[in-house]
Amino acid sequence: MTTIAVIGPGSVGCYAAAQLADAGHDVWACARRPFDRYRIDSASHAVDRPAQVATDPSQIPDGWQPRFTLVCVKAHQTDSAAAWLTRLAPAGSTVVVVQNGTEGVARVAPLAPAAEVLASVVYCGAELLAPGHVQHHGFGHLFMPDGPAAQELAAAGEGSGFTVRPDAAFVTELWRKLGSNITANGVTALTGRRLEVLGEVQVHPLLRGLLQECYAVARAEGADLGDAQIDAFLSAVAGKAPAGGSSMFYDRQAGRPTEHDAIYGALVRAGARHGIPTPLTEAVQILIAAGDPRP
Repeated sequence: MTTIAVIGPGSVGCYAAAQLADAGHDVWACARRPFDRYRIDSASHAVDRPAQVATDPSQIPDGWQPRFTLVCVKAHQTDSAAAWLTRLAPAGSTVVVVQNGTEGVARVAPLAPAAEVLASVVYCGAELLAPGHVQHHGFGHLFMPDGPAAQELAAAGEGSGFTVRPDAAFVTELWRKLGSNITANGVTALTGRRLEVLGEVQVHPLLRGLLQECYAVARAEGADLGDAQIDAFLSAVAGKAPAGGSSMFYDRQAGRPTEHDAIYGALVRAGARHGIPTPLTEAVQILIAAGDPRP
């Protein structure tokens, strides 16, 4: 049994916490809104069980320390995790940043100076219906840089619906996922349609252009991504786009701020560092940002 804290049990965080608790681990969900039960509606990994939930760090039992803390709040909500990390990131523990974008470790590490802080890439089609209640559309795995912590968390996830895959070529997975986010999030948020919109060939020139910008920057960062992967992606979504929506689609439908800076801004900033232009990415970010609620 492994002690695990999940900060931000939204769609992905709730799914991960429920699966790990169902696998027999000692899991605390650190939430804004209380709930007492996990309910995961899934064709492959359904869960219905009691949940340990705290809405304030003081509610975590004295003496309880996590071996792993998963930070699942969205990038622009990272500061809300500060008090939790003060309580849940002691020396010897590992904090895993489960956020979109490529800059998560830089955001979280200052909030957890005593812990090991690692990046991850998550694939999990999940939709939060109510606190503790998630509709699972597909996937449920986490890539991490290969190493002892990743191997340990992978062992904890064995047999559950949330698996961890240590990867020696993690930088490629990190940028492959950014490419997926660059395409899916913007198109779904701007059209107000779920991921099925990616299957329509009239949007494919835009998707190709965005991926070309993303992969050019990715190669400068050391990733192994090129035109063959772009062709494979477009062929896959043309045949059958994934079910469900993107994180930005759900945020836009709910009237919440989006992760445009963590996704599109990260690519623009990396492109600027390498002198690689990203005009399509910048245009999509501007349009998404303009639709966000005003402060």
